[in-house]
Amino acid sequence: MEKGEFSFWAPSRKSVLTDPAKLKKLQQSGEAFVQDDSCVNIVAQLPKCRECRLDSLRKDKDQQKDSPVFCRFFHFRRLQFNKHGVLRVEGFLTPNKYDNEAIGLWLPLTRNVVGTDLDTAKYILANIGDHFCQMVISEKEAMSTIEPHRQVAWKRAVRGVREMCDVCDTTIFNLHWVCPRCGFGVCVDCYRMKRKNCQQGAAYKTFSWLRCVKSQIHEPENLMPTQIIPGKALYDVGDIVHSVRAKWGIKANCPCSNRQFKLFSKPASKEDLKQTSLTGEKPTLGAMLQQNPSVLEPATAGGEAASKSASSVKPACPASTSPLNWLTDLTSGNVNKENKEKQPTMPILKNEIKCLPPLPPLSKSSTVLHTFNSTILTPVSNNNSGFLRNLLNSSTGKTENGLKNTPKILDDIFASLVQNKTSSDLSKRPQGLTIKPSILGFDTPHYWLCDNRLLCLQDPNNKSNWNVFRECWKQGQPVMVSGVHHKLNAELWKPESFRKEFGEQEVDLVNCRTNEIITGATVGDFWDGFEDVPNRLKNEQEPMVLKLKDWPPGEDFRDMMPSRFDDLMANIPLPEYTRRDGKLNLASRLPNYFVRPDLGPKMYNAYGLITPEDRKYGTTNLHLDVSDAANVMVYVGIPKGQCEQEEEVLKTIQDGDSDELTIKRFIEGKEKPGALWHIYAAKDTEKIREFLKKVSEEQGQENPADHDPIHDQSWYLDRSLRKRLHQEYGVQGWAIVQFLGDVVFIPAGAPHQVHNLYSCIKVAEDFVSPEHVKHCFWLTQEFRYLSQTHTNHEDKLQVKNVIYHAVKDAVAMLKASESGFGKP
Repeated sequence: MEKGEFSFWAPSRKSVLTDPAKLKKLQQSGEAFVQDDSCVNIVAQLPKCRECRLDSLRKDKDQQKDSPVFCRFFHFRRLQFNKHGVLRVEGFLTPNKYDNEAIGLWLPLTRNVVGTDLDTAKYILANIGDHFCQMVISEKEAMSTIEPHRQVAWKRAVRGVREMCDVCDTTIFNLHWVCPRCGFGVCVDCYRMKRKNCQQGAAYKTFSWLRCVKSQIHEPENLMPTQIIPGKALYDVGDIVHSVRAKWGIKANCPCSNRQFKLFSKPASKEDLKQTSLTGEKPTLGAMLQQNPSVLEPATAGGEAASKSASSVKPACPASTSPLNWLTDLTSGNVNKENKEKQPTMPILKNEIKCLPPLPPLSKSSTVLHTFNSTILTPVSNNNSGFLRNLLNSSTGKTENGLKNTPKILDDIFASLVQNKTSSDLSKRPQGLTIKPSILGFDTPHYWLCDNRLLCLQDPNNKSNWNVFRECWKQGQPVMVSGVHHKLNAELWKPESFRKEFGEQEVDLVNCRTNEIITGATVGDFWDGFEDVPNRLKNEQEPMVLKLKDWPPGEDFRDMMPSRFDDLMANIPLPEYTRRDGKLNLASRLPNYFVRPDLGPKMYNAYGLITPEDRKYGTTNLHLDVSDAANVMVYVGIPKGQCEQEEEVLKTIQDGDSDELTIKRFIEGKEKPGALWHIYAAKDTEKIREFLKKVSEEQGQENPADHDPIHDQSWYLDRSLRKRLHQEYGVQGWAIVQFLGDVVFIPAGAPHQVHNLYSCIKVAEDFVSPEHVKHCFWLTQEFRYLSQTHTNHEDKLQVKNVIYHAVKDAVAMLKASESGFGKP
């Protein structure tokens, strides 16, 4: 389908034109009515939208029946019979012509929001409320540029349809511009760029615009401003967000205040002043809430995310709601007078982190610093068996091999908070007493890797994992969870089971050494060589190191492999974030009414790169993703004849900058290492980009404007490049070896690369966390400028809609709880 993605689209009921009685009435009265069928099913002389016109030109009529068409004028264009009984276009719906069903998709009118709770609602608003406010301001600014005489049309949301910009493929959130003749639509950014270039007489080179009927050029001034959210629901919800956050004491650092918010008010049009519809005057949102907060079904409409001008997005700090945030400077010793004055006064979200004590008063600031620098804490670990118990001795602070444990950043921060409750607490505390996990809020086994910068949780099913995970996650750090393979059904994830079920499927394979795509192969060809080097496909008599590309292809993993999906979802760590219905997975708030983003699971299957020459190649080159991800190592296969190559694997791990504890885990723990990861902080992306452009120029390569060294996935940072990156740009990442059963959590926007050590089966589940929405926000805009060949070019995440509906549901939950607010 040319317009965009759809899950299901069809008129919900028969058109009025197929009912003889209604048809006769409309012909006699000349009353205007909404087009409720596709253009192809309306009379021939009526102008057709571009989708219906293209469909009518298809020669294969059977293909027409099998391929539903998204009509761009369905439930949008108004029709009317003239006095001669000829059907003509009367115009388009306007924003005040909504009904209860349409407005109910966008308002927080339900008492019982499924899948969330009060604390979660407050946490979500604290983290993404600022981004929502920025969205509202951007919409108001764009609306204020529309000339007063221009009527804004309303294109109601259609079930199963994702509105997309015809120019840059960004999902359209609300305001956009539409051609009234063919339905061609562009987002706010593309419209602005085109108009600016037309005014300056410049050639519009960034994107090409599709042509209208009879190849006429689409001129910006001929397009019709159109909104998707009915009435003033967007602005009303914006006002409610401000009042709700103030009432509940939820931290706000948005780029507006109630006073500033009114500066960008939408220009009043004639339709706005009337505020009437076919059924009469519409009540305001506040009135509807007061009359019957639960009058509508749970607001579960899905929608669209338009791209945003990067210059209009001001960085917000969702992590700043954490009472630990001001302590992060202590890790580097950067505590100045200004920080000391501001830190204790930072507002704390009520009940946000129940396990933490309150911040110490200002007079104790020096004591906090003293205890942080002077206290050496042991890793808090309840591990009672296996290699890690032997390696981490919690009573001595040393490993059995004499490796002294250095301070653990989060452990120390939590400890400093506990130790500074009162001076008497410090004096009463026996010397040498280890802080108990229950006091710290670390009620889960864990240890630290990457020189104490990477949290590794040891019990994948521990109910308290999310507490400690969230504190690291807020800082943009990756996290690892180990031991998941003990929970999974191992038989489901063996190569033989995939070979048996899907061996005959044709797939594309990728040669990891050359990035060459091998076509015409089968799934069986790949699995035959998974653990048998002589049985691999060869390139000039040399066995190739292959990767199974995009498999399973297209289909939902759950539909193709239901038993494996159930096994994974039942055992994946941090279900609050990772499951489709997780309360901290914002994607779960995007309703089924629209196309849901494809967040996985996805499989990553590839052979290992063993030889010294292979260390310069990546199984997956450096790239970044718009959403967060949890990557699970479900199987590690050591091919026949490669068992004796443990020394080469060890050298690769050492060459990859792995720390001592990781190396000990391989040598002494006898665990199966699957893949070597290098992950970098999202904040360092631009430095990495500059570095790669510099290196490519040194090598005589070009840097085209619509390409990007990270998004192109054309680089693998070997040891020498990583060293240069650190020395020249000060960028240091996390070197992580993913063993069997390890889950690597990668933050949205964090550049990362993977080098398989042995043959691996990995499964990744994507999610959208409140802490990293800001990266999703910025990346959506960045992806717009990629060439059409990039897989990331199309905005499938719909981040603006995800934010809108997450905020809408959070507000509904808080308003429903207001009756009990303030009661003991």
